[in-house]
Amino acid sequence: MKRRISVFLLFMLSMLGPVPLFASERSQPELRIVTSYYPPFQYLEGNTVVGEHTAIIRQVVTDMNLTPHIELLPWIRAEARIKSGAADLVYSLTYSEQRAQHYLFTNPIGEARDVLFVHRDARLPGHRLADLDELKIGVSASYSYSPEFMRWLENRSGPVVRISHEAPELTGLRMVAHGRLDLFICEVSVCEYIIETHRDANPKLDRLEHLPGTVGIRRPFRAAFSRHHPEAAALREAFNDALDKLDLP
Repeated sequence: MKRRISVFLLFMLSMLGPVPLFASERSQPELRIVTSYYPPFQYLEGNTVVGEHTAIIRQVVTDMNLTPHIELLPWIRAEARIKSGAADLVYSLTYSEQRAQHYLFTNPIGEARDVLFVHRDARLPGHRLADLDELKIGVSASYSYSPEFMRWLENRSGPVVRISHEAPELTGLRMVAHGRLDLFICEVSVCEYIIETHRDANPKLDRLEHLPGTVGIRRPFRAAFSRHHPEAAALREAFNDALDKLDLP
């Protein structure tokens, strides 16, 4: 394992070109990392990307003896960077067979729990997915949901609005608050955080709640390396080794 990481580091250093005369002996190869606004897991504080998952990523990559360079982008642009090889690592995302064609997924860094947000005054025919077939639902266009939910989405008769704005979660919640959607599916921690931090500017968000129960199974959040990177497999192995040592709950 140590030999494999050493080979990778030598490769990375060769890619960086000549070392400047006054470069620090401790300077390390940089890992190009992209993510999107998804609080409380990742968001901007000033000009710095922070958040629960960001802290994990920074620690793991640093423990790999690499320098994390994290850029926050709209999700569509972040994925485009990874798919083209213009970035090395992306987080936080869930596994899908389609994504696995482009990425090598790491071990879990967290857990996704999707729920349905509704207006508190909504009169729903029930709380099961089968009861909600006729209602207008909003989804994030680039999000990967559970297979059970996707099958229901394909077979239902009601309208589906796919939101592709830069901040789809805030947009979806506002649409429910203003009566333009009946339902919006969202990771519970993310949308509860957004409601809490945007309620002053959007008071109607206070009228939202989520239905009991999780939509589909709880799924692990992961990071993923671009398959374009020549050392993607070794990077993933080193990442997982460093992640295991953090002893996450």
